[in-house]
Amino acid sequence: MAWSPEDDARLGQRREIRYTMSRSCTSVPSESRTEIGVGFRRNLAEAAFLACISNDVVRARRIAKGLDALAPGSRESVIAYAIADLTVGNIEAALEQLRPLSETNDAYGLAFSALALHLSGRLSECDAVLRRVTVGNPDVDGLVAAIGKNSIGHAVERDI
Repeated sequence: MAWSPEDDARLGQRREIRYTMSRSCTSVPSESRTEIGVGFRRNLAEAAFLACISNDVVRARRIAKGLDALAPGSRESVIAYAIADLTVGNIEAALEQLRPLSETNDAYGLAFSALALHLSGRLSECDAVLRRVTVGNPDVDGLVAAIGKNSIGHAVERDI
């Protein structure tokens, strides 16, 4: 296959994208913070979770800190910090992180709060929180089902 002028154009675009990405990763102007989408923030929160799975809590906290810089107080940054706290066994810190989400009945905040309560052995509190979670979001429903299977009161109530 021969090299064409279109290939030169594509290569130039790739170099420009790489240059733009490397510049944008060093600092994010404050006016562009609102442009960071939920999907990207969710991917970063998942990266923090993966760092915790490999027991790299330092990296998870860095990711959470970056998320908080991009979207202060966002659901994703709160959950990333909470997952890091749960990984090191600091249940109370995780619950404190999740409190703002739980108080607004955010389904993710409630589900992760229930997880923290379950891990601490506070099963009756866990059941009470699980009852507050609204159903209908497949991601949250899966997490609630996983926690609920290990939580007697919730499992009986929802016929799991």
